[in-house]
Amino acid sequence: MDVNAIRTCQSCGMPMSTEEHFGTEADGRPSKDYCTYCYQKGAFTESSITIDEMATISGAMMSQLYAIPLEKAESFSKEQLSCLKRWAGREIALCGSCGMPLARDEDAGTEADGSRSTAYCTYCYRDGRFTEPDLTREQAVEKYAPMMASNLGMPVEKATEMVRQYLSTLPRWRE
Repeated sequence: MDVNAIRTCQSCGMPMSTEEHFGTEADGRPSKDYCTYCYQKGAFTESSITIDEMATISGAMMSQLYAIPLEKAESFSKEQLSCLKRWAGREIALCGSCGMPLARDEDAGTEADGSRSTAYCTYCYRDGRFTEPDLTREQAVEKYAPMMASNLGMPVEKATEMVRQYLSTLPRWRE
């Protein structure tokens, strides 16, 4: 496993981009699914935590970091957590361009042959190509940040910071 590739912890949603971010399996190997805070020696560090408790913790961090009202941050966190393997019971792919969960067949974009894309959503990718092929990462930040600010009741500057950080973890925008 390439622990230098960015993965998302399938328990808390933390981006795992360096070896020390990855939890460990019982045999000492890095976990491919879980971060060091959630998973050690093949077991969850907080085995009885609920999705609501995890959303409370992550929501409080998001609220503090990005000036999101606490209730909205917790709700957003729970929505994001519900797509992770620990809580959904399966790993749900995310669009490699915008990050939208590909939870249903109709969420997926299409390849040139009409088959479903396993990498991109229907809004970003159709008929084997991006719907906005010339969109740059910075333009994507400018496009998504105001929507995020409006939906979460946060300052646009903080939304810009949050979206820029998040997009940098997605395959289309990695440098």
